[in-house]
Amino acid sequence: MATRLSYARPILRQFMLTTARRLRPGGLAATLPPADSDSPFVIVTGTGRSGTSAVARVLHESGVRLGNTFDPPSEQNRAGFYEDTAVRAVNFRIITELGLSDIRRARRWPWRSAMLAVAERYEREMSTLAAGGAGGWKDPVFCVTLEAWLPHLPRRPKVVVCLRSSEAFLHSVTQIYGLVRRDYVERVWANELRGLLAVVRDYRLDAICIEYDDLVLSPEETVERLSSFVGIALDAAYIEPNLRHHEYAIPERHTALYQGVRSLGTTGAPEGRALPKQRPAAASEIESYLQRIRSVDANVAAAHEAWAAAAGAPELTLDEPERARAASAAYVETLSAAQTELGSLPPPPGFAGYHEATRAAVDDHRLVAQVTLQAAERQRPIADVMRAYERCLSPQAIAASSKRRTREYERALKLSGYREREPASE
Repeated sequence: MATRLSYARPILRQFMLTTARRLRPGGLAATLPPADSDSPFVIVTGTGRSGTSAVARVLHESGVRLGNTFDPPSEQNRAGFYEDTAVRAVNFRIITELGLSDIRRARRWPWRSAMLAVAERYEREMSTLAAGGAGGWKDPVFCVTLEAWLPHLPRRPKVVVCLRSSEAFLHSVTQIYGLVRRDYVERVWANELRGLLAVVRDYRLDAICIEYDDLVLSPEETVERLSSFVGIALDAAYIEPNLRHHEYAIPERHTALYQGVRSLGTTGAPEGRALPKQRPAAASEIESYLQRIRSVDANVAAAHEAWAAAAGAPELTLDEPERARAASAAYVETLSAAQTELGSLPPPPGFAGYHEATRAAVDDHRLVAQVTLQAAERQRPIADVMRAYERCLSPQAIAASSKRRTREYERALKLSGYREREPASE
């Protein structure tokens, strides 16, 4: 990672340079060239699964050239990605050195000065690419690297930030990597957007937020707003009419950040505005919610018991492969239903943290069940099952998960003011 000793001096130098520029008249914004309203340079970015490719397609096909060479469409994106391959390659090298190329291992988020120190090695490539005559670029990785590119751009950019819930981002990552740690993935989503907001603020960049739901449900109005922002007539016909649309809730803990990004490019909604107070939950609403949670818990516990007996837990020898396969398949089916149930169940106000802890516990069960099923079908070695079991369903792992759920439950009771009913006396 970029925090290793060999980067210590460049990181310190970048920190001191940035601090000195902040203290000059005009701050960091004064270090950039002026904008050109007749020929804007457009940067399209945003976290994964937020509509960056759809927005880039509208811009590029409407005349804003977003690069020279693009990858061909794929199964994941039939309309194309519209990412200049050379620009993307530089960005990928930067985040690889920062330790961010594999989202499953993004445990520590680098300082901005660390990113700038790594990017120093690619300044010549950046300048050459920026002088290539493009009208802008699209890359979700600009959430991390945009600040390094700013001094090399031909003019001050207009930044289009595509936005969608962290739940959609989690779904996208899960499709790529399989089941992953929710807290790690959400941390990446939040850190990318916080960092991008900080750069937009510090450099006083002209930025607009395009929400994915608006793009899908109101394409004409959304593209018209984007046209006004970039100052170029854009054609909404390039929005695919069959863009997949699933509603993803915005977790309570991310509402303020989501609203901060959403306010970009709007009037009367400055960053950091006060959010309305959340309504209190009725006792009946909480009781109904907890009843459904207990039903999910009971189903998972019963399926887990049957699976453990068939798989020979905790040794997991799988001595009877057919029995283990049948029990694992039933376990997967139960857990899939539990995930669907929890995904469609909105938690009452105050219970968001408890709900996410519950979903994370079910996800851990699903991971082990899925790996066991694959091992029983001879698609994976038993060693993979043991690793998944130790991480997710060993007594120590279950105790840690239970402790987290209990902590979040007690916090929810305190936040909501709900008091559990005393059990009826005999």
